[in-house]
Amino acid sequence: MTVERFFSDMDGTLLGSNGDIPQYNIDVIKNIETPFSLVSARAPMEMDFVINALHLEGPQIGFNGGIIYEGTRDDRKVIQQNYIQIDIVKNIIKNFSDNFPDVSLSLYDENHWFAEKIDRGIELEKSITGQNPTVINFGNLLKKAVNVFKIMIIVFDEDTMQKLIQYFDGKNEKSVIVQRSGEQYLEITNKDAIKANGIKYVLETENVNPVNTYAFGDGHNDIPMFELVGHPVAMGNAMDEIKNYAEFITSSNDEGGVGEFIKK
Repeated sequence: MTVERFFSDMDGTLLGSNGDIPQYNIDVIKNIETPFSLVSARAPMEMDFVINALHLEGPQIGFNGGIIYEGTRDDRKVIQQNYIQIDIVKNIIKNFSDNFPDVSLSLYDENHWFAEKIDRGIELEKSITGQNPTVINFGNLLKKAVNVFKIMIIVFDEDTMQKLIQYFDGKNEKSVIVQRSGEQYLEITNKDAIKANGIKYVLETENVNPVNTYAFGDGHNDIPMFELVGHPVAMGNAMDEIKNYAEFITSSNDEGGVGEFIKK
């Protein structure tokens, strides 16, 4: 069977629990001829090390589909972008601080991560990505010309997570989408920033048949991607409800499940 392209989530999928790429994944993926695209909730700056390690070329998808680009760092070429309207960002931050003042919240533009303070959630994200946020008052930040691609919320207990999900469902804000990414993350992006839309762009511009594509994932925000590609592959560490959307189950992220599946 022809395989025209692989798509892969990063955290919990291509990356191990420590945030690094298992060597087995590197050895397999950098030596295949089939194009391989990252499809991640991460910012481009947090994806560069994988692009370099795997020698990836062609379009990559960040911010859950909020940005499509090629290259890394100073050589990055943005192909398509969907950021959140600035008045919506301001409104979300105000409502959030009034209703959930103790929950971790941070913002991303294309090249920066912003936080008002270093809290437990920020420390967790620092440990996973190796990035350090710019600490700044959001009110002052948003007076400038800044394009916010993602609002990231980190929660450490399920009760609060469910309250947040219900809160945003009640707001019914049509211009953004709120997606859960893993057990502790809620991510707010432009309504068009979903992984499936990023993949659709690649399929259409490169004339790729979806039937001949595979996608690897482990989280709720991977479901739209699973529903689009021909062959969805869930990680062994994915929750059962995610596995229900998959055609195949591979080994866990720490066992190099992506590379293992491709090798087989």
